[in-house]
Amino acid sequence: MSYSPTTPSYEPVQQRPKNLSVTQVLVGINIAVFVLMAISSRSPVEFSLSQLVRWGADWGPLTLGGQPWRLLTSNYVHGGIIHIAFNMWCLWSLGQLAERLFDRWTYVLVYTLSGLAGSVVSLWWHPNVVGVGASGAIFGLAGAVLAVLYFGHLSISRAAVKPILNSLLAFVGYNLLFGLRPGTDNSAHLGGLAGGLFLGFVIARSSSREEVRRNAGFGSAVLAVVLVGAMVTLQRGHPQLDAKELDPDAGRKALEAFKAQDYDGAIRYLIIFSKQNPTSAEAQFLLGQAYLSANRPAEAVTAFQAGLVIKPNSADAETGLGTAYSKLGREQEAQEAFKKAEEVKK
Repeated sequence: MSYSPTTPSYEPVQQRPKNLSVTQVLVGINIAVFVLMAISSRSPVEFSLSQLVRWGADWGPLTLGGQPWRLLTSNYVHGGIIHIAFNMWCLWSLGQLAERLFDRWTYVLVYTLSGLAGSVVSLWWHPNVVGVGASGAIFGLAGAVLAVLYFGHLSISRAAVKPILNSLLAFVGYNLLFGLRPGTDNSAHLGGLAGGLFLGFVIARSSSREEVRRNAGFGSAVLAVVLVGAMVTLQRGHPQLDAKELDPDAGRKALEAFKAQDYDGAIRYLIIFSKQNPTSAEAQFLLGQAYLSANRPAEAVTAFQAGLVIKPNSADAETGLGTAYSKLGREQEAQEAFKKAEEVKK
């Protein structure tokens, strides 16, 4: 990064405009959506998966099944009060810095395209997980600011930039580390960060504020084409389900039905869940147990066999398969399954 007096540079925005800033508008939209969700659910602490999907969450069966707008709306939906409080604190803090580097148009492009990139990567990583939150877009802002500060030709001294860079790197590193805990979508963080870094690098080649807008538009167009291509590829490889096979709470409902010994209900929800998660061996194993409990051994055999195709060498599944064979009077096959279960345990 060069700060030589002969190097063309553009001046960052030194004062925020008197009217509403982009950061204030974005925070306001997120809070407004959260308030409406809280009013409709009567509980702001944590929302169910069904509520999140109803308000626009990113969920593979719907997003890849004809509702791609969820890639954007999910950036403004949050899972509960702690989730939105943390994200809005990060957005407010980082947004103040972004406002001084980018004009409104560039800020909006970076935030929106980074959020979309985070949603697409999340879909690719785990298409059957419900994804919400502004963190992908926030990581994108951080990535763009990092790239511009490091590679850009700014009229700011190196001494002034260094502590900002260190602070941003610490922010990114800490939050990625924090994102390793269960329930946090680090894939969206990484996708947003990658999108922001790319846009920031393109913007950093600018030598005037007018050129910043042109480069931001060009970079956004390139990133948009990449994201559209990724979505087309994901859609081709994702099973298309009808409305009866869509329920983001199917897994929870199946477990609740099991606990209540409502095995027919458990089977119904597990069939839905397994269609939404075709590579889940555990879903097939649990479905087999539900069939056994409902005294439907023939269907239990099919479920256990399907699970073993996905995940061979499961002692519990082989035991369940042996039990199902035994109930059908197929003792030789039952003994073979029980023997296999013992071998796997060793």
